[in-house]
Amino acid sequence: MLGRIGVALTVAALVLFGAPKAEAQAKIGYIDADAITTSYKRFQDAQKDAQRYEEELTKEFNKSQNELARLKENFDRQSLLMSEQRKKEEQQNIERKQVELQKFLEDVSGQGGKLQRKTQELLQPIILRVNSAIATVAKDKGYDFVLNTAAIAYANEDLDLTKMVLEQLEKEDEASLKNPGGANR
Repeated sequence: MLGRIGVALTVAALVLFGAPKAEAQAKIGYIDADAITTSYKRFQDAQKDAQRYEEELTKEFNKSQNELARLKENFDRQSLLMSEQRKKEEQQNIERKQVELQKFLEDVSGQGGKLQRKTQELLQPIILRVNSAIATVAKDKGYDFVLNTAAIAYANEDLDLTKMVLEQLEKEDEASLKNPGGANR
């Protein structure tokens, strides 16, 4: 975070005070990433898909957890009637189920887990689209830098490119609907 603020301050200082021997002043705009993510339909759809996937994984986890609870309950109820060998087998079965449940949890929610990979898979193409739209708007309007509001303490609202970026995304989406095999997918 400090790195982004440092970069933003350096860029701001260069723009405000001039870069050494700069011939023209840089033109800076900004976007509100939160507004884009809450307004852009493709992003919202991807988030819903990620949420559905998380719910599926949660159901699977709950099912396994309930099965483990049932195994423990059955063991507790029947252990007095079991032979030592049978008790040992049932305890090993319960322990194996606990290990499987813990491994499932790690596979799903750990760093690089299924949920993180799926979310990345869903969002990465959209992030690329948004970055492309930002670049297109910046080039079309002559901006040298486009910053994210997360790294800005104050900015003139006239420099906010968020609406233009959303319009560009909408335009690209419409074009991709008209030409499904095109590069704007």
